[in-house]
Amino acid sequence: MNPGFFKYLILISQFEIKRLFTTRKGFLYLMTFAVIWYFILLYPIRFASDFLGQQQNTPESSSFFQFIGFGSLLDWKIPELGVYWHFSLILFPLLTVMSSADQTCSDRGRGTLRFLCLRVSRDSLFFGRFSGIMLIQAILICTSLLSTVALITFRDATMLPVAFNNAMAIFINLLIALLPFTAMMALLSATVQSARQATVWAILIWSFLAGIITVLSSYLPALYNLKFMIPGYQMSALSQLTEWQALQLAYIPLLQTIALLTLGRWVMQRQSL
Repeated sequence: MNPGFFKYLILISQFEIKRLFTTRKGFLYLMTFAVIWYFILLYPIRFASDFLGQQQNTPESSSFFQFIGFGSLLDWKIPELGVYWHFSLILFPLLTVMSSADQTCSDRGRGTLRFLCLRVSRDSLFFGRFSGIMLIQAILICTSLLSTVALITFRDATMLPVAFNNAMAIFINLLIALLPFTAMMALLSATVQSARQATVWAILIWSFLAGIITVLSSYLPALYNLKFMIPGYQMSALSQLTEWQALQLAYIPLLQTIALLTLGRWVMQRQSL
């Protein structure tokens, strides 16, 4: 490993965060996230939590939520965080795919990747961009969680200790769940020529590859295990778990991340600049 690997990895990660807050593109991304999150916080989380709080102890409502697939919402001690959990499992993977599609491909297209690799190793660049994107996701998750905890505290200040404990569980679980999505985009970005191509390939992997594996596994059940390779495979099962219980599925995204980063590094080392 290059002696300056970790030094350059940290520098590249810091640059990714700086680029988010100082460039026009990064500012536009932050504004879009803030607007989307404002409406999610104001309407679905606030109103749904009021509704769930009133329905939690009635058997009729429990049967109804079980029927539509949202029965796990009633298991959360704080309804706001249950609704947050379900929304974040959809919102953050989509944001990750869009925001991390351009990790190295644009630099390769402009020819600046050759210039960068004269000063840092390909490994530092590849893993530095990946780490920077994950730090940005951590900032966004933390910000949105703190706003939800503030909403809970405004409703009932005595719930603050429980809210912080649940919020910490969500933060860790969500960050682990996003790892393979960022790793997949790092691999695709090292393979294709533009961020648009990387996004299109990510959509194809989610939709067509998952569909093809489902069809083939109906004839040969052993092929069903191939679904473990698709990022987000565990999301539907994850939404049924609450608080720290969700960590029992953490091995799936962690193994996917290791496999995707290994493959991405291999592609990065052999791809022309």
